Amino acid sequence: MPRKLPTTSPASYPARTGKNSWAFAGLIIRCGWSPAALVIIILACVAGCGGPSPQMLTAPVPAHRPAPNQDNQMQQQLMVQASRASLARYKDYQVGAEDLLVIQIYGQDKLNREIRVNGQGEITLPLVGVVKVAGLTTQQIEKRLWALYDADYLVNPQLTVAVKEFRHQRVAVTGAVDKPGSYELIGPRTLLEALSLAGGLSNKPGAQAGDVVNVIRHQNAPDLVRKVQARAVQPFAPQTDTLVIDLRRLVSGRAPELNISVQNGDVIHVHFAGTAYVLGGVRKSGNIAVKENLTVSQAVALAGGIDPILGTNNITILRFDEQGKPRKIDTNLKSIIAGTDDDLPVKDNDVIVVNESAIKKAAYVIRTLIPIPSGGYSLGTF
Repeated sequence: MPRKLPTTSPASYPARTGKNSWAFAGLIIRCGWSPAALVIIILACVAGCGGPSPQMLTAPVPAHRPAPNQDNQMQQQLMVQASRASLARYKDYQVGAEDLLVIQIYGQDKLNREIRVNGQGEITLPLVGVVKVAGLTTQQIEKRLWALYDADYLVNPQLTVAVKEFRHQRVAVTGAVDKPGSYELIGPRTLLEALSLAGGLSNKPGAQAGDVVNVIRHQNAPDLVRKVQARAVQPFAPQTDTLVIDLRRLVSGRAPELNISVQNGDVIHVHFAGTAYVLGGVRKSGNIAVKENLTVSQAVALAGGIDPILGTNNITILRFDEQGKPRKIDTNLKSIIAGTDDDLPVKDNDVIVVNESAIKKAAYVIRTLIPIPSGGYSLGTF
């Protein structure tokens, strides 16, 4: 292994500017200049001794370990940062077999490579040999290569790693999407992009999307799953992890950390919404999709609101336990609006009955069955 050599401090080399300045001062004294001028010259000499020399010598560096060009260092750093910025969209992408990498080490053209990751997830590079890169992001590969080259060969190498060609990835999208199925992706794709490829969320009656999407991933994948802020991570099947993501927050864009990069072999499952039923004195009786935070007043509104002819503000909720036994919960829409009753959350399989007024119902029957004279409404002798 080549031996690192210490770098001699530039301060150990003489400064030529100060010596020349003192010689010039001696010449001024012999010429009979005034004391004030002499003081100015002496101060200039002292300044020349203390300042850095433009002809400063540098210590030798071994040929196998070239030092970076200091004149171009800022330009190199700018190029590195610009390259990383252009790849910001791909920062979470994990390199895998068949990806084609571009590796550039600035100032070391002979070490630059375009190299494809082999089936074992490895690449072979000059000087450092075989390097495992599968499962790492490009930034992680940069750090690994920097450590390998800096250990014995290069001084603080400035390098970048980019993916020139991406392998194909296959993911499955199931559940409440418009076009469930298996999809082949090229390059890094996010969760929202995968859902979009599947036609987006289903809005079909009885098959509407709920509020949860699962990403089911093999446990040997990187730890990205465990770093995402979500409700919980639960086991789904042997050797897999399931990431449970709030679909509403994901779609709203308020939680960009939930829009993770999908990986080869991921199974993306969108839960179906639950179903509740709104009956009685409403404009449109029927079933509605139960989504998170749906309340009784919202359910009534989704059913068209209270029927002004038949409906009342009194509401009865039939809620079934695990054994199928119903429990009655009474509430009042007017009290909910006034804030004196809680606006209860709706649960899957709830039956919400808006009570009908017997008097209103009787009047409705009468108006329907008995013709009304053109001059106005009359019950006659009924």
